[in-house]
Amino acid sequence: MDITKMKRSQWLTFLNTTPGTNSATWALLGVGVTDFGLEYNPQVETEKWIVEDNARTTHESNQLQGSVTQQIYLGDPCYAFVNAARDQLNYKTEILIVDTTTEGTAKAAKKYDGTIAVTSYMSDTASIEYDLYFNGDPENGTATIAGTGLDIVPTYAKTI
Repeated sequence: MDITKMKRSQWLTFLNTTPGTNSATWALLGVGVTDFGLEYNPQVETEKWIVEDNARTTHESNQLQGSVTQQIYLGDPCYAFVNAARDQLNYKTEILIVDTTTEGTAKAAKKYDGTIAVTSYMSDTASIEYDLYFNGDPENGTATIAGTGLDIVPTYAKTI
């Protein structure tokens, strides 16, 4: 059995900083971010029948969401995009998650419609905190990555 320890950097998250246009401009989420994960927030329905002692539960859906605390680095396109959301309601984006552990040059990717809600700004640590809400079902596809380091750019294609 071959067991390999994974690193968080093998899953990349991008925000579309030009939503609503014909072509996405993907910004890498991660500059100044030390922890980011997805909360599935399962939506369950429970029913107890009168002829049984134990209830039955069905998992109806997930309410996918991720919370971000990001130190402010001027020049980071992701920060600039999120900062513009501070006084906005229903600030829309698209969220692209790329699994770089996939074999080959076309990496498995999921694209979601998303909403950004800023929850805190500045504080003593010069940070911005926000929640990313993943709306609806994801679109499955692949992404090829160009560039290196913080200058990586994905090219996304929907799986047919």
